[in-house]
Amino acid sequence: MSNKRVFFLLVMSWAFCANAQPVKQQIEKLVDTYAALGKFNGSILVAAQGKLLLNKGYGYKDIKQKTFNDPHTIYQIASLTKSFTATLILKLVESNRLALTDKVSQFYPDLPKGDSITIDQLLSHTSGLSDDDSNTRTKTYPGSEEAKFLVALRERPLDFIPGTDWKYSNAGYILLGYIIEHVSGMSYYEAVRTYLFSPLGMNHSGFDFIGLSSPNKATGYWEFPQNDTARAATLIDYRGPRAAGAIYSTTGDLYQWHQGLQGGKLISSSLLNRAYTPVKNNYGYGWMIDSVGRTKVVWHSGDIWGFKSELARVPADDICIIMLNNMEDVDLHIITRKILAILYHQPYQWPARTRIQLSTRVLQAYIGEYQLRPGEWIKVSLDGHRLTATTTRKQELYAQKEDYFLLDDGREQLGVVFNRNSLGLVTDLSFSLGERKVICPKKE
Repeated sequence: MSNKRVFFLLVMSWAFCANAQPVKQQIEKLVDTYAALGKFNGSILVAAQGKLLLNKGYGYKDIKQKTFNDPHTIYQIASLTKSFTATLILKLVESNRLALTDKVSQFYPDLPKGDSITIDQLLSHTSGLSDDDSNTRTKTYPGSEEAKFLVALRERPLDFIPGTDWKYSNAGYILLGYIIEHVSGMSYYEAVRTYLFSPLGMNHSGFDFIGLSSPNKATGYWEFPQNDTARAATLIDYRGPRAAGAIYSTTGDLYQWHQGLQGGKLISSSLLNRAYTPVKNNYGYGWMIDSVGRTKVVWHSGDIWGFKSELARVPADDICIIMLNNMEDVDLHIITRKILAILYHQPYQWPARTRIQLSTRVLQAYIGEYQLRPGEWIKVSLDGHRLTATTTRKQELYAQKEDYFLLDDGREQLGVVFNRNSLGLVTDLSFSLGERKVICPKKE
C-alpha cells in the first residue's frame, strides 16, 4: 500500500471517529424517514472500518402474526446471489480448475455459439445469452433440470454476438452454476456451502426459502404492509433462479461475507480487483461498479417476488451497506446513495414525497414513452396511484402540482415538467441538468 493511501486512510479514520455520532444519527434519521414514508420495510446494516453504525429492523416481518423485522430476520436476496456465483468461479480459476478464457463449448459442445462464449463473458453479461423464454414457456422437456435448461437455451436466439454488447442475463449465471457443478464435482448448492458459507460462518444462509421453518423467516409483500389486508407475494422455488438468485440470508451473514472478501479469506486481491473492474456498462464479475467522490463503490441489488435487496461496498475504505426488504415496491439504491453521501460528508437531499394526490384521470394523461436520446426512452407508467418513470430502473415521480413532479435519484431531485399543446394534450416532458434543459418528446 502506498504512503499516500495509508495517509488517506488515517485521515479518514480520524474524521470518521470525530464525526461518528452525527454520522450515525444522520443515517438512522434518513432510514427512519424512508420507513415512515412506507419506502423501507426490512433490515439494514451499515458499517465503516469495522464499526457498526446502524444495525436495525423496520416494519413487519409478518403483519398477520404481528412480528417485526430485526437484525436476525431472514430474507430472499435474489440477484445478490450473482456475487457469490462469480466469487466461486474465481475461486476455481485461482485453483487452476477453470480459466476465464475457457469456452462454454468445453462443457456443452452442442450449445449454439458455445465456442464463441467465454466464462469471462458469462460473468460480465456480455455473452448474448437471452432470458427471453417466450418461445419455450409452454413447452415441457424431459431429463434433469440441467437438461431442460439447456434444451430451452438452445431454442432461444442470442441477443447479440458474444462480446459485442451488454445485456443482463440470468441465463448466463444459471449456466455458470452448472459449470461449477461440472468442475467441482458437487451440486452448486453444496459448492457454495463448502467454499463460501462454511469458511465465513454464514450459518443463517441457504437456498430453500419455501422449506425454511425458522421463526426468523420474513413474509414477502408486494407493497408496504400497513394492515392485515396486505397481500403476501407468491414465493418462487429456489430451483428456478438457481445460481442467478437462489440464496436467502441475513444482514449479519452478508456482513460476514463483506468481511471475508475484505480480509482475503476467499480469493486473492488481484482476482477481486478484476471482479471490481468494469467490463462493459459498469459491470464487472458479479458486481456493478460506481464511485463516491473518486473512490470505487461495488454493489449489487436483488429483486424477486416479495423481496428487494442491496449490498454496497467501498473496499478501499472498508465500508459496507446492506439492506434487505420484505416488500418489492421499493427503491433501495436511492437510500444507498444518500448513506454514502453522509459517510463521505457530501451534500444530499431529504427524501422527496408526494405533497398532493392527483386524480387518476390527470395521471393517465402522462402515461407514455418519452425519448431521452436516440434509442433511449423514459417509460412513464401508472402503478396504482403512483406515477413512475423507468429507464434502466423504475423511480417514482412525486406530484407537487398538476404537470410538475419531483424525481429523487438518490443524488439530487429533478423537477420534471409535463408540457402540453394548445389542445391540452401532453407533448413532452422536460427537466434541467445544471444550466442545460432536456426536452423529451412523447411518442405518438
